[in-house]
Parts: sequence; structure tokens; C-alpha cells
Amino acid sequence: MLPTTVAPRSRTRTLAQQANRHEYYERSVQTPDVDAQFLDRTFRRLRRRRAHVLREDFCGTAALCAEWVKRHREHRAYGIDLCEKTLNYGIQQHLVPLGERAARVHLLRCDVRQPVDFRADIACAFNFSYFAFKQRHVLLDYFRAVRDSLADDGVFFLDIFGGPESMDLREERTEHDEFTYVWDQDQFNPITHEMRCYIHFEFPDGSALRRAFRYEWRLWQIPEIEDIVREAGYRDFIVYWEGTDADGDGNGVFRPSRKGDDAEAFIAYLVCVK
Repeated sequence: MLPTTVAPRSRTRTLAQQANRHEYYERSVQTPDVDAQFLDRTFRRLRRRRAHVLREDFCGTAALCAEWVKRHREHRAYGIDLCEKTLNYGIQQHLVPLGERAARVHLLRCDVRQPVDFRADIACAFNFSYFAFKQRHVLLDYFRAVRDSLADDGVFFLDIFGGPESMDLREERTEHDEFTYVWDQDQFNPITHEMRCYIHFEFPDGSALRRAFRYEWRLWQIPEIEDIVREAGYRDFIVYWEGTDADGDGNGVFRPSRKGDDAEAFIAYLVCVK
């Protein structure tokens, strides 16, 4: 009797197995060129001078730090994050390609509430990263620590999302070239405003990188943030609200406002002036 031939198992890896989660996060979530332009332009309008030193909190792969030093030969950047693996990825992907300019980027692996030995013109905490601080006194300590690290005329930038849809349990899919980005609001507690969110990536071969990122947050509201910012000692608090196009969708243009439209969902910049 002839032996049965067993076909070898395919060793072809799926697109999800080949994917680097940081790469797809940057492609779907971050726009460091847009953020750097907003920081640069807004600071100049407020302070009538150019900002040189950027502090990027929860910097992740430091894409914004890299973009900042590209914009001007006198720009320097300090990125702060706790995850060594993510920082190392950022060094290879963003700092090494800078060549000599990389010497103007300093990455610190530490808690963003710790004292630092530099003074920044601009500090920022984007992608809602400060939502990780769920208790008011902890967020207040963080805002005070940032204020202490700013120059005398420094400015602290945050972003925030909200609106009724921010409290829904929902998955929102956005199509990109070569993949689909999925924002998953998995849990929400209306009493504490604690929420759990995930980011998934789906690929054309049917594979998926599920729970590539997980967030345990408190969904803060703008009036709460303003109260804490002012208690932390900042002189002024400005909301930059996004305008709308003819279809009622966001147009990407943010201007100072004390009256937002009744949007189901919104993203805004919060500018804290020392």
C-alpha cells in the first residue's frame, strides 16, 4: 500500500500577521504635519513670536516631535512616554531618517507628571491621551506639572472629543488604502464617564488585527477641563471649535469660539495659556 501524501501546510502569513500596529495607527489617526502647523500658527498669533521648544506628552512614536524639528532649524522637541518599545519604534521610523536634525529631539521615558529640566514654549497632549487620568486630582497634578515646565509665556494644547455619539456603544469604520480602521466604543458608564475603547484594523484578505490598541479612559467634558485648567493656574482657556462645510460635516478649520454647534460628535482643540 502506497503511503498517503500529506500536503504541506501553507506558511503564507495574513496581512494582519504582517502588520505593525504603530504603522497603521499613524496612517489612520495621526496628522503630525497638520498638528505642527496648528501649534506653530496659533502660538504666534497668541504670543507674537515664534515658538522653538515643543514638549509632546504621551508622544508614542514621536512623529510630531520629528515633524516639529523639520519645520525650522531652531526647533527642538522633547517627547515623553512610558512605553520603551513604542519609543524605540519611533527612533527607527522617525528620528533616524532625520539625520543630524535628530540631535534636536530628546525622548524621555518617564511619567508625564514628573518634573523636567527644560522649559517649553509649547506643550501638547493629543489623541485624547490625558483621558487616561480618570480622577480630578490626578489630572490637576498633571496640568500643574506641565505649567511648571512651560516658559513664562508658554501655551499648553489639548484635544478633546464629545457629543452624544461619544457615549454610544458603537463601531465606526473608515476605509483607507489597503486597510479599514475601526474605532470601537465598547463600554461606557454614564455615572462615572469611564469608557473602554479599542482600535482594530481589517485587511482585504479577510484577516484583522483585533484590539490593536485598548484605552481605559474617562470621557472628560469641556467645562470640567476648563475648571481644572484654571485651578492649575493658567491665565486663560480658549476653545478652538471646528467649522462645518455645506453638508454639515467638519471642515478641518478650527477657530476660537465660546459657542459650539449642536453636533452629534465633535473634536476640538483646548488651548491653555500660562
